[in-house]
Amino acid sequence: MIDEREYRQQLMNAQLVQIGLLPKKRHFDRLFSDSFVLFLPKDIISGDFYWVGQKHGRRYLVVGDCTGHGVSAALTSVLALNLLEYIIMNKGIKRTHHILGEMDKRYIDCFMDVEDETYDNPWIDLAIVAIDDTEGKIFFSSANRKLLLVKPTGETEVHSSVGYPIGGWQIQANRGFEVTTISFQKGDRLYLGSDGFQDQFGGPKNKKFLSKHLHAMLSESNSSNMEMLKTQLVDTHLEWKGTHEQTDDICIVGVEL
Repeated sequence: MIDEREYRQQLMNAQLVQIGLLPKKRHFDRLFSDSFVLFLPKDIISGDFYWVGQKHGRRYLVVGDCTGHGVSAALTSVLALNLLEYIIMNKGIKRTHHILGEMDKRYIDCFMDVEDETYDNPWIDLAIVAIDDTEGKIFFSSANRKLLLVKPTGETEVHSSVGYPIGGWQIQANRGFEVTTISFQKGDRLYLGSDGFQDQFGGPKNKKFLSKHLHAMLSESNSSNMEMLKTQLVDTHLEWKGTHEQTDDICIVGVEL
């Protein structure tokens, strides 16, 4: 029987593998003038993930949140990263809602041979943007996540899409994904993330931080560079959490266009 110390060491080894699969800062630097990634697993390895790439003259950014946290969620995130790489870079699917449709189909296929009737497949909440600089457009599709766009003036736009996840055939058998087209200008910032930051319990009444407070913070800090903004987010999270346990994995990605 594995003891707790050995199990923790295995998690640490798995963390190195997971970090190795995620995009590096240099990948963001090639695509964006400024950016940050706030990635805080609840327990060493994470069910949250992010991905960037360039194809068809478009810059792609994805942030996902797999069901739960820990080992099973981290393994699901590895599957999701591989599917994204195949669908966008290898198969060459261009449109964001078609990417999600293909990902949903292939993800479900991975679990079709499971015969245990009590098995409840893990889901993935996910948001994807394709940035077309020639057209000055952002193409946004989502499986149960949102996009926050912040103008240099501090004006904000929140965009959402369909309310079901990748792999959630129990929720709705026949479904399709949508695309929202958003105009942008140089200097606009966009943010994608999981629900971990806003769902963190803490503060004087041990309540959730909430999306409205996160969005307000991001819009009010619009003059800060991205690294400073990341530091502010970390400090705010730690102060709000206090002595409470971290509620869930946290991932927020911000990029300047």
